[in-house]
Amino acid sequence: MVLDAKGLQAQIKARTFSNVYYFYGGDVMQVEACTHSLLKAVADGEPDSVTTLDGGSLDVSQLEDEAQLCPMLADFNCIRVHDCNMESLREEQRKALLAIVKDLPSQTVLVFDVTGFDVFGGKTGRNKKPTAKNKTLIDLAAKQGTVCCLEPKAPAQAAADLVTAAKKAGCTMARPAAVKLAELCGGQTLTMHQEMGKLCAYADGGEITEQMVEELVMPQLDTTVYALTGAILQHRAADAMRAVDTLLAMRVETAYLTAAVAGSLIEVQRALAARQAGRTVQDVMADFSYRFGFAVENAFRSSRSESAAHITKCLELLCRAEQRLHTGAADERVLFEKTILEMLQ
Repeated sequence: MVLDAKGLQAQIKARTFSNVYYFYGGDVMQVEACTHSLLKAVADGEPDSVTTLDGGSLDVSQLEDEAQLCPMLADFNCIRVHDCNMESLREEQRKALLAIVKDLPSQTVLVFDVTGFDVFGGKTGRNKKPTAKNKTLIDLAAKQGTVCCLEPKAPAQAAADLVTAAKKAGCTMARPAAVKLAELCGGQTLTMHQEMGKLCAYADGGEITEQMVEELVMPQLDTTVYALTGAILQHRAADAMRAVDTLLAMRVETAYLTAAVAGSLIEVQRALAARQAGRTVQDVMADFSYRFGFAVENAFRSSRSESAAHITKCLELLCRAEQRLHTGAADERVLFEKTILEMLQ
């Protein structure tokens, strides 16, 4: 089965544990929190009773031996395998590992958690999938037990948690300020937690306002790319160049920035085509497997006064820029800035 964090907590509360779990996703802090909650519950609060194996140097024979053990002073034999990348294992190791997962004893709870490598192999976008070999283990874990893919929360969902966190810290925070913080942090739990600590210290028991959030919180890559795309489509040159400065200050590779802007424009192009065909946000979410609606809603808003010809021209300019980047014959910063200026014209 595949569960979200709330479904996992319900399973833990009912103590209906699966034999195998696999935790992964873009929200690393949620992955760590869910892993910790499960291990604590299975081990009855005795962390020393959990056997932890390093997936980066996994001895499959040792795992097989550990999986067959019977617990002496606990209900379950709990084993955690951290950061096991199936792409890095030899074929015989992968086959042996899958055989272990298929035939786990009833007293064994095997937990895979991933925070140290990208299960998706660098793929981005709403339709990204795990790499082929990792997907084999994930699919088997879903069939034999429980899988949790923990992606960042939508701003509206995260806002309630942020308001509660501010209250616990002795501060107040209105919902619009919480939504703004979630948007700037891209819904990443770890980033929001860090920024909330900074904001609460600054507010010192007072109110955390939208202005404070805008002035003190460092924008994230995705949100800045969205801002840049909107400025380009609306021909707001000053806003676009401010976003460019912010992106370049993040020291992200220019080729990645170019691809990110292109991806954002493609989402707007998709929304424009859907709008012209009489389709809705919900239709696009279903057709293209979006988990959250805010990205599609943003694309629909950006497409309202747009033409397919303008978006196509912008994508052509980005394609040419990417080709020049790969030749190594241009100053990357100058090329990126010049391309954005051409898109604004």
